[in-house]
Amino acid sequence: MNQSMVHDVDHFPQEQHFPTGTSSCPPVPPLAEALADPRGAFRHPAELTMHHLLSHEEKRAILISWARDELVIEQMAHGVLPELKRETQIDAVIAALGRIDPHAASEYRAAVASIRARKPLCKRIASGLKPSCA
Repeated sequence: MNQSMVHDVDHFPQEQHFPTGTSSCPPVPPLAEALADPRGAFRHPAELTMHHLLSHEEKRAILISWARDELVIEQMAHGVLPELKRETQIDAVIAALGRIDPHAASEYRAAVASIRARKPLCKRIASGLKPSCA
């Protein structure tokens, strides 16, 4: 993954607060909170993409943050904590990101494919191979 995927995250004011939601749109947490904990701010990535009070750039920044978090969970689930596999939302996050930024979504899709193509750590150890990330 390259740094261009996250370059515009730094341009948002950290203490920005959004108006409360209308009947068709739930309230939006402060951007800093949504970036730090997207799962806590939104029930599902699709809810974020359909939110009318967030700009395209804000949605993209939150989804990139969410994708990074989910990628870590995916790596852990594939490696030493397979019980996390039930908790990863990476596919849904990438699908939502694809509606906002198809290029970034394809980079995350490639990263997930690479992780899933590797032999899980527990199987490498069982077969006597070094438990490396290579």
